[in-house]
Amino acid sequence: MTVADTWSSQGLPATAVRDAWSQKMSELHVAWTLSFPRQEHFDAAVRYRRLEDLTVSEFRGGGYGGRQRVGSGADPRIGVLLNLSGRLVCRHGDRELLVGPDELLLWDSEIAHGFDAVDPHHELSLLLPRERVPQGLADAAVRGHGAVSVAAGSGLTAIAADQLRAINRELDHLGDAGLAIAAQSFFDTLDTALTLTAPRAPSPTAREALLLRARRYIEDHLDDPDLCASSVAEAFDVSVRTLHLAFGDTGSTVGRWIRERRLRVCYRELARAGGSTTVTDVAFRWGFNDMAHFSRVFKQAYGVTPSSVVARHRRVAAAD
Repeated sequence: MTVADTWSSQGLPATAVRDAWSQKMSELHVAWTLSFPRQEHFDAAVRYRRLEDLTVSEFRGGGYGGRQRVGSGADPRIGVLLNLSGRLVCRHGDRELLVGPDELLLWDSEIAHGFDAVDPHHELSLLLPRERVPQGLADAAVRGHGAVSVAAGSGLTAIAADQLRAINRELDHLGDAGLAIAAQSFFDTLDTALTLTAPRAPSPTAREALLLRARRYIEDHLDDPDLCASSVAEAFDVSVRTLHLAFGDTGSTVGRWIRERRLRVCYRELARAGGSTTVTDVAFRWGFNDMAHFSRVFKQAYGVTPSSVVARHRRVAAAD
């Protein structure tokens, strides 16, 4: 039987605690750069279990904050945070969300960019790749309406929270299959709960609907060397001007959106590059046929060169 792993700052030299906790947080969560506004000794602990790309964790601690590192290269993930005690502030998109005791927050790793856990708190966390989460939950995480109550009397959300508490309680007694089934049951219950309680959104305008459809089309055709505003417009039988108008309120253009999504995929592949994979291979695979241009826009986006991302990954792999 697989049992949960534990980590604690207890017993570590005071000078090493902050770096050790920063490393553990990035390992189990997302790539956070942590800050510690207080000077006194810092304590933290985590109990966790991993099953392939599912991570279930129980965190205790406080007196720190985090900012997500740009260009971490990780796949998009959906997180569930169940706060048991204390308070923390999460920065999700352009909003600051306060999460109090007996509240649950659903978040998306591509939108979450910071948090503050200044006071001691106790939370349960579940993290899973976006593609494995029910679509309703993934959409709710992107919308980021804020924390929901899971206190007694909250109906299905309270039941979902009880399921997550039970999963955490039974981590040492569940086999891999049992943990996978329990996690899926939790997500199904939470998906239903949030669907029933979500405020009815107004119907999207034709322009908003076109924007959503165009973005999905772009994601599905990023490896098409002919992907451009004209090809996207043709796919939906609209004019290029109409497509540009749909993107007009986003602060981006069709071409810039395509480039940004391609650069994100390139970063992920370069961060995992092994064997004989080269920067040129990755760039050409995702529609960049001018290497000087690719290197320039990649560094503008991530602050590092494509080759340095590959070199860093191979140094880490060699050290392991």
